[in-house]
Amino acid sequence: MAAASTWGTLGIFSKMLYAEGVSFESLVAFRATVGWLAVVLFLIATGGLRRLKIPVRDLAFLVPLGLVGIGLFYLFYFYTVRESAVGTAAVLLYSSPAFVVVLAWLSLGEGLGPAKLVSLGLTVGGVFLVAGAYDPANLEVTPKVLVTGLLAGLTYGLYSIFGRPVAGRLGPAVILSYALFFGAALLIPAAIPTLHTLAGLSPGSYALLFMLAVVHTTLAFALYTFGLGRLGAGRAAIVATVEPVVAGALGTMLLGEDLTAPKVAGAALVISGAVLAQLRIGEAGRSGKPAVKHPTG
Repeated sequence: MAAASTWGTLGIFSKMLYAEGVSFESLVAFRATVGWLAVVLFLIATGGLRRLKIPVRDLAFLVPLGLVGIGLFYLFYFYTVRESAVGTAAVLLYSSPAFVVVLAWLSLGEGLGPAKLVSLGLTVGGVFLVAGAYDPANLEVTPKVLVTGLLAGLTYGLYSIFGRPVAGRLGPAVILSYALFFGAALLIPAAIPTLHTLAGLSPGSYALLFMLAVVHTTLAFALYTFGLGRLGAGRAAIVATVEPVVAGALGTMLLGEDLTAPKVAGAALVISGAVLAQLRIGEAGRSGKPAVKHPTG
């Protein structure tokens, strides 16, 4: 929930940087690169560099974790934010829990019980209310934005799928160092044609860029990865749906956006779904047997 609450400010801050002329490609490359440097410095300061020596088999998860769960996700999501309203991007991004719950059941053997299904329904309905998706006028979606938004939801969800198998063996800082490295390796070449948009910004914009890299990337993903190892992929994805609730609350407090009854009801549904996701009522893995609880859970 701490990670999702931090990410809830991303849309607002990203729009501010776009208004300064920063390209979304340069923004995401900067986030991944500086975020990676921050986690490496943390490992150096805490004497944890030796932990970067990992079994080769773990790279089968860490490489796609970085390339897909961070690299492609950043490109799809921040393009969607630039081309649409923040609410539209939130609705499309939070197709993610549905992807994760099904994929975690199919590939990780996580339980798919009544509590998780009901919590998924509550959170999806809540996100639609918070973002105002009940009124088509609030969601001006072109076919291209629809595709990139859904792909953002899928790739965001795949972070949980690829990260879950290693979350119990490797620490969050180690996982994140590899994930951000491979993510940056994809994003930097994509950003080269527009890197000039990072030059000549105001001091406030540079401070915002560094905050997005260190707080919203390094710290938030470390928190999410920590929770992922204890909640499981499906529950972590559902709990993270508090992000649009935080974004809506900040929009009301900082931008003077209307606090409507549907938004309040949607926030209540999302929070209820996040709480319900913690229950293990009648859950069974894909084999039909009760799902095994993670030893650190």
